[in-house]
Amino acid sequence: MDLSVSTFFPLPASQVFSSLVEELALALGGVELKLEPKKGGRLLEAPKKGRPTEVARILAWDPGEGIRFRWHPPTWAKNAPTEVEVRLAPEQGGTRVTIEHRGFGHGLLSEEGEELVGWFASEVATTLFRATSPARLGDWVTDRHARRPSGRAGRETYRDPLYHRPNFAAILERLSLTKQDDLLEVGCGGGAFLQDALKSGCRAAAIDHSLDLLRVAEEMNQEAIAQDRLELVHSEADRIPFADGRFTRAVMTGVLGFLPDAPATFREMFRTLAPGGRVAVYTTTEALRGTPADPEPIASRVRYYSDRELAALAKDAGFTGIKVEHPDLTKFAKVAGVPLEAIPVFKGHASQLLWATKPTSRPVRPGTRPSSSPPKNTPRRR
Repeated sequence: MDLSVSTFFPLPASQVFSSLVEELALALGGVELKLEPKKGGRLLEAPKKGRPTEVARILAWDPGEGIRFRWHPPTWAKNAPTEVEVRLAPEQGGTRVTIEHRGFGHGLLSEEGEELVGWFASEVATTLFRATSPARLGDWVTDRHARRPSGRAGRETYRDPLYHRPNFAAILERLSLTKQDDLLEVGCGGGAFLQDALKSGCRAAAIDHSLDLLRVAEEMNQEAIAQDRLELVHSEADRIPFADGRFTRAVMTGVLGFLPDAPATFREMFRTLAPGGRVAVYTTTEALRGTPADPEPIASRVRYYSDRELAALAKDAGFTGIKVEHPDLTKFAKVAGVPLEAIPVFKGHASQLLWATKPTSRPVRPGTRPSSSPPKNTPRRR
């Protein structure tokens, strides 16, 4: 059986090739496959536990034109190696990409071919249908641009997040960080807020669940990392891998609406703050739903909180001195260089900022005792 798929992209072949290689390597890494992008390179099955296994060898590597693999047969089949080819062909207005696996399945499945049909239906056709369904496509767009940003465009956007800088400035103006502070950021993205915060001389640690953006944060803050003033860790927000009472300040900006378990995240921020420590959580109100600042399909996948609901998250976690504000960020937007036509988005009705404090003492419930150790997963500097 010859298996092939073909797609047209309105881009020049050189651009398609470089983007395809980059995105393919990133996606393969997420399913425990590793691509060595060069002639003579390999495609490896690379499980987290166990030795890597070679799946294919790259026979030809021609930037802008294509890639040819020699595909190894499975150990339980005797048929010869097959070939997989990625071809790029100029077409009016762009480039057509064809991926073809020639001779796949011979001698492996039933001679009548019914098992090949079953494999094709379950592994190829179903995957395509699912990937192009509105719900799955909407989830991909949301992850790609906001929930778990990745890719070249995502890295560049979060390296210099212009439209986030107004709330960064408002928070930093109020936090008044000093060299004595130890700051936690939950969901640091590309590290732009950290870069501004660290100018105070404080120490900091941050987590994010996007490995792609953590690499950007590391590049943006190399000096602070070298000075041992910043620690970056790959982690989910509801399982913060730092010790109890470590931080004097905690910040979370642009993250709340995407959290799968917001109460657990608030409890974790409370746990890792020292008594008297303050937390600032910035998000936006439902007034932005469906606007250019919060478009579909992203908007329908964001959880918006009323002021009462936001305050309740902090109260239930144990915080006191809770205040929810709607700051006017217009002056900060102008200083940041936000285009004039976008300035109205930063008026107070759309911004939502929670401030809260961890009390210096907290009653212990009968039959319980305060936690004295961090979660079991150990911090890992990137």
